[in-house]
Amino acid sequence: MDDAHRKKVVLLGLRRSGKTSIQRVVFHGLQPKETLYLDNNVRTSVENIDAFGGLQLWDTPGQVDIERVDVDLAEVSTIVFVIDAQDEYSRALTLLHHTVVKVYEANPAVHFEVFVHKVDGLSDEYKLDTLRDIQTRILDELSDASLDTAIHISYHLTSIYDHSIFEALSKVTQKLIRQLPTLENLLNVLCANSGISKAFLFDVRSRLYIATDSSPVDTATYEVCSDALDVFIRFSQLYRASPLPSSSPPSSSPPSSDHDPASDPHTQNGHAPLSSSSFSSVPAPQASRYASGAVRLAHDTTIARWQIYGDFMLIALLRSETWDKYKGSIDYNITFFREALQQVVELEQAARRKRRAARASSGSTGGGS
Repeated sequence: MDDAHRKKVVLLGLRRSGKTSIQRVVFHGLQPKETLYLDNNVRTSVENIDAFGGLQLWDTPGQVDIERVDVDLAEVSTIVFVIDAQDEYSRALTLLHHTVVKVYEANPAVHFEVFVHKVDGLSDEYKLDTLRDIQTRILDELSDASLDTAIHISYHLTSIYDHSIFEALSKVTQKLIRQLPTLENLLNVLCANSGISKAFLFDVRSRLYIATDSSPVDTATYEVCSDALDVFIRFSQLYRASPLPSSSPPSSSPPSSDHDPASDPHTQNGHAPLSSSSFSSVPAPQASRYASGAVRLAHDTTIARWQIYGDFMLIALLRSETWDKYKGSIDYNITFFREALQQVVELEQAARRKRRAARASSGSTGGGS
């Protein structure tokens, strides 16, 4: 992907606030305890993230002035400012105010995100008190500059030792996805027609969710789905993909008598599950091309996952009774969701190529003149 079309996200904050640790844990899979041995970042590093739409992450040294970062502020999509909640943050708020004002003057369309970081180990009451204090002090400073109504800042309580950093970065990423309303609508239709109570579309590489249905996101539900994603990924590394079935038409004869349903990995409790072949009016989807699976949780709840397209994976929560009875129909609906998502991705890629060609054309015209 052309770097010019990537959404630029700039990480800022004081030294040892946790910027580099966030990058390494989320996008490189570094264990949180290993971040204790990371050296201080002394120069700006730029990394391309191939999430939906494409991101470019700028990790800056501590206490650096935004004007000293070699980036065109007019092309920046998001400023993420990281504040260490366990440290005295007066200097951090001063730098934050200066950054917000300078960036807003150059680019009023930029998104401002504040991560109140390292809140692990703090009591819930202390977390909320710290968050309210930071919000109040920043709002007061913006009010003095008559910018309190013009600039909107989003705040997140984060830690690399739990799911909060992934959830916060997921919300940051979603604001940069132009097709987010389309993805949400597709998930709403899927949930309504499949008996799914909650669904998340994850990017497997980063473990960020790029979309979910319109029902409220409960933190506990997100944590369960995120843990399930990690479990599915770990187990998938233990198996090898089976070859695709032959393109020749299947035999209409019944299975041989020595076939044991209980030993078939595609059966449940010795009985074959409902499949879309039960519906004579529609063809059966070729589900064997994509990985899928399900785990039964307590309280009559099942968590299921499907490989969708590329690095996208769908994680869904639904009643176990619904899963057992309508698994075939749900798999069939997933097929259409997969096709729709592929069309959305291809349309975005086509639009990106068109913009790249237009930019190249304008550049050559300008050079020729």
